[in-house]
Amino acid sequence: MARHVFLTGPPGVGKTTLIQKASEVLKSSGVPVDGFYTEEVRQGGRRIGFDVVTLSGARGPLSRIGSELPPGKRECCVGQYVVDLTSFERLALPVLRNVTKENRNHLLPEIVTCVQSGRK
Repeated sequence: MARHVFLTGPPGVGKTTLIQKASEVLKSSGVPVDGFYTEEVRQGGRRIGFDVVTLSGARGPLSRIGSELPPGKRECCVGQYVVDLTSFERLALPVLRNVTKENRNHLLPEIVTCVQSGRK
């Protein structure tokens, strides 16, 4: 039987910490897990973006405030954040593509919540 959990809540309540600890416990118990979560990136106490982090430890930029991407990279914007689609596709999509009927109960994705900004 498939189980799906949607983890939501305001910033700072521990959603990412819960994902990290749950995956550690499952891994140490021999349960195969795969997935990814997003983590805030701060500079000088101010949020400047997010990274995507796989449960295997790979990390890359997901978005940055008004960041300019190198030539040839595709981008889109969510509020004030420029999304690095290439990085997301390289790290997160393989995890999602590896979902099969047999292993879907072991996937621990974090539901990314969009932070609404004042920029249109």
